[in-house]
Amino acid sequence: MGKISRLPGTDCRHHVNGRCLYEEWLNPGYTKSWRCQVTARWESSFDDFLRRAEYFGVEEDAAPDLWGRQFQRLARDTFHCGMYTYRQGATAPGCGHHLDGVCVMGLPRCFGRCRHFDPATDE
Repeated sequence: MGKISRLPGTDCRHHVNGRCLYEEWLNPGYTKSWRCQVTARWESSFDDFLRRAEYFGVEEDAAPDLWGRQFQRLARDTFHCGMYTYRQGATAPGCGHHLDGVCVMGLPRCFGRCRHFDPATDE
């Protein structure tokens, strides 16, 4: 008897670069380890900025300018992510693995068609 192998999951709407987006699609943001480390760091810095601005009584009109300058410095910093891959034209942070705040490389591997297989459609 011949060897039976799974069909590829490439035509599934949950398939992204060899990874499965199904669990993230069910519960967006639930699995913190799948989140993009760079954007998570940016969000944490913004939260810290808001707390400090409130503590020091920064006027609402001045806060966007102050955050803009701080964010420029933060964005120029080295990304502390071993999977960061620059892709021209990609939205911030410009990584080829970034998808709606999720790092595609952190998602579970797709081993072929499974019970969650859902054909991709051109809606």
